[in-house]
Amino acid sequence: MGNVLIVGDIHGNTAHALQLIQVAARQDCARVFAVGDFGAWEHMHSGRRYFDVVNKAAKRAGVTVYFLDGNHDKSSLLHELYGERRDEEGFLVCRKFLRYAPRGHRWTWEGTTFAAFGGARSTDKGWRLAREARKEEQAARHRRYGSGRKPMTAGTLWFPEEEMTDDELDELLIADASPVDVLLSHDKPRATEPKFNRKNKPECFPNQDRIQKVVETLRPGLHVHGHLHYRYTEMLPCGDGQWTRVEGLAADPEASQHPAYASDHSWTVLALPYVAEAGELMSEPAAG
Repeated sequence: MGNVLIVGDIHGNTAHALQLIQVAARQDCARVFAVGDFGAWEHMHSGRRYFDVVNKAAKRAGVTVYFLDGNHDKSSLLHELYGERRDEEGFLVCRKFLRYAPRGHRWTWEGTTFAAFGGARSTDKGWRLAREARKEEQAARHRRYGSGRKPMTAGTLWFPEEEMTDDELDELLIADASPVDVLLSHDKPRATEPKFNRKNKPECFPNQDRIQKVVETLRPGLHVHGHLHYRYTEMLPCGDGQWTRVEGLAADPEASQHPAYASDHSWTVLALPYVAEAGELMSEPAAG
């Protein structure tokens, strides 16, 4: 099946999603994997259309698109709609060429073991809840003037399930704590120190600590995440004398604000089977 194109936050940006599918075709990648904030908003017409367009483009390019949930993906609805529709690898089938990896999901591609842990904290939670409240006020006024329509407002911009709870994480790790080759998540591990970190805020630390726990438990050779909208690479000790290479990916052009942003910062190619680099197997990372 060849390579995997791992991509950062897309945020339902159709043009960027279609561009990434073309990148996958050029890079000989049969799979695209988005590490959260993909654009799972099927509670809105635009979100359903986005899924349809991406599915059609993936079919035409001969690739399958996979994603885990970010803080701006309505994961509860994914489980409600597709929880009973799983493929042979355990992914939820949203469309024939579009599939969702729920939190804690594990699978193997080309002898390489993977795990997915979605979710993160929204730093703009207050703004999103305030906007939902304004929409509800507008809907209430329409109803008072005789409109029978009652549009859904709560849960349209902020999703209560956006980050893992400690109990949820503990349950997943108790179920299976065996090591993996590659960890995919939306949030960063707490210990990494990228030069540009828009999530260096106290309210973000609990979920970063959870991802840190996942890294130290599963000891992956490679960990790829999004959420920061910034491209960086860092070596992180993960226990037992092993090191994890952490790759943070940038997002779609409309969301990435760093002045050094380039579109290729939003993706990386993972060749399968995955072979850890020398620095990931040493007791100390290579100098420089």
